[in-house]
This record gives sequence, C-alpha cells and structure tokens, in this order.
Amino acid sequence: MGQDSSQGKTEWTHEAVVQRLAGEMYRGALWATLATVAVGVVLWTVLAGVPGLVSALIGGALACLSSVLTLVVMRKTAALPLQIIMVAAFAGLLGKILLLVAALLVVRRFPELNDNALAITMVSTILVTTFMEVRASKRSRSQMVIPTPGNT
Repeated sequence: MGQDSSQGKTEWTHEAVVQRLAGEMYRGALWATLATVAVGVVLWTVLAGVPGLVSALIGGALACLSSVLTLVVMRKTAALPLQIIMVAAFAGLLGKILLLVAALLVVRRFPELNDNALAITMVSTILVTTFMEVRASKRSRSQMVIPTPGNT
C-alpha cells in the first residue's frame, strides 16, 4: 500500500488486498477464538478435573497456534499468484487436520490426559475460528475489484 503523491490515492495491489484481508480475519476471529478456548477449559475442568483442564488447554493452544500459522502463511504468500495462495490455504487446512491426528496419537500415550477434552476443544476452536475468519472475509471491503488503466 503506497501513496501515489501525484494523485493522492492509495495504490491497491493484490498483495496489499491480501495483507489487509489477513489482518481483518485476525481481528474478526481473535475474541471468539479465545472465548471458545475458555469455554472448553472450564467445561472440561468441570467434567474431567485437572486432566480435562490440561488437555483442553493443550487442544486450545494447538488450535490457536494453527490458526495464527494459517494467517502468517496468508501474509507470506500475498505477493504470489492466486493459485499459490489457494494451495497454501488448502495446505493450512490439511495441516490442521494432521495436527489434530498427531495430537491425539501423542495424548493417548499419556493416560493421565483426557483425549476427548483435547480433541473436542481443538476441533471446536478451529471451527469457530474458521467461521469467524470467513465471516470477516465476507464483510471485508478488501475484496473489491479495482480496475487498472490497462484492464478497464
């Protein structure tokens, strides 16, 4: 996003639009994501005690980390062609699924942890975060088509 001093207009490039969208998605999902983790932690503490608390915290932390990583990938690929951005977004989704499976395989080795607390907190956090990101994306004014002088 640079200022064109001769016309006083903001230059909107593909990269600038994707960067702005990533920021809007982050802001749109932040509080709902943290609230989902908090609800999961409280619920599983009541249902399963300390093992539920620890497992829900691990699941929530992994979900938050994977969601932030998705937005980081979005920002890092913003200057690349749209096809690459879409592949990166799909890889982020696939990565979240693989992270969930890996976390469940690891947590099963620790009988003192509650695998349901980890899985349900993690999945619900990912779902809420994804929903809020999509909602922010749909509401965004970043997705305007801006014709360039040669494409009008």
